[in-house]
Amino acid sequence: MISKYLATVAAILPMMAVSSAMAEEYTVAVLQSSTGGAAFIGAPIRDGMIMAAEEINASGVLGEGNSLNLIVGDDATDRTQTLSLMTRYANDPEVLAVLGPTSSATALSGTSVANEVGVVAITITNSLQVLENGPWSYILTQPAFVTMPYLADFTANSLDVERCAVIGINDVESYVTVENTYKDLIREAGIEIVSEDGIAATASDFSAIATRIATGNQDCVFISAPAAQGANIIIQLRQAGLDPDTAVIGHSAFASPQFIERGGAAVEGVYLFGDYVPGGFNEYSAGFDARFAERFGNPPDNWAAVGYGGMQVIAAAIREAQPNVTRETIRDAIMTIRDVPVVVGQGVWELDEERIPRIGVNILQVQDGAFVAAE
Repeated sequence: MISKYLATVAAILPMMAVSSAMAEEYTVAVLQSSTGGAAFIGAPIRDGMIMAAEEINASGVLGEGNSLNLIVGDDATDRTQTLSLMTRYANDPEVLAVLGPTSSATALSGTSVANEVGVVAITITNSLQVLENGPWSYILTQPAFVTMPYLADFTANSLDVERCAVIGINDVESYVTVENTYKDLIREAGIEIVSEDGIAATASDFSAIATRIATGNQDCVFISAPAAQGANIIIQLRQAGLDPDTAVIGHSAFASPQFIERGGAAVEGVYLFGDYVPGGFNEYSAGFDARFAERFGNPPDNWAAVGYGGMQVIAAAIREAQPNVTRETIRDAIMTIRDVPVVVGQGVWELDEERIPRIGVNILQVQDGAFVAAE
């Protein structure tokens, strides 16, 4: 009996070894700003990525037994911490790719390390300087020259404004780029810019600017600032007596629950563009919306949807690179994958030959304390 048992075990063990050898675990680092100034973007992106990885593993889309293994790190919106973590991940041969960092302030230094060592880094920022750092770095979100024409066209043709006041951060490169692109586009559309006010990223008192604009002659105010600061600016504009018929416009930084929470009634009617339409715009995105709310206890915001799509992109690149999945084959695969289903933009993600993502945008408005698709 014992000899028969040993013979059976001897027959099974090689089969188990083959099965184990066939299963692959693909390690991906999620390096986001869970704390610090960019946490309003980084934390929901992290959650969207985690949920996507869970679903990818459960679906078996990477092949039977294969799975994603996530390492989750917090760069705290701090360059020193970003460099430390990126150096650790880049020098760990098990890490095939890094999804992050979050903001342009940390992404530039982080992707310098990624390119020096040779590991894929897909950052959240849309800064083109990330791409200039080398062939290992990518951007997940669309740069201003792709997105701002949508907003400028909406301003000129749907809102039909003639004169616009502009307020924008002047010490953060990504916000300056967005502002300058928008100004150039609306000027081309025949809109007069009646005032321009630069502010610091740390500023909180806008009473002088608000009083001057509220008594000025404009039918549009464009604001380039983070969600909380933007909401604060709008509150002070309302308090100063801004004409309620004046169109107030922002960009995707406003597409955060923090904007509505901080701004309250003051931000009702504000226009912006976002990657995600709350509630979803098709069956795929609506399903994501419901599952995220069940998983985390609150509906997804714009950035959770962006993060969910980012994990779908890296999974698609891994599938494309199979069976020889390495840092190099993933890097090459990112450039060749097409029509990756995502829940943002118009539902499909891919890069052009310049490594620029093309997904489209959605114009939103705050109505009854929620983001909705603008009419």
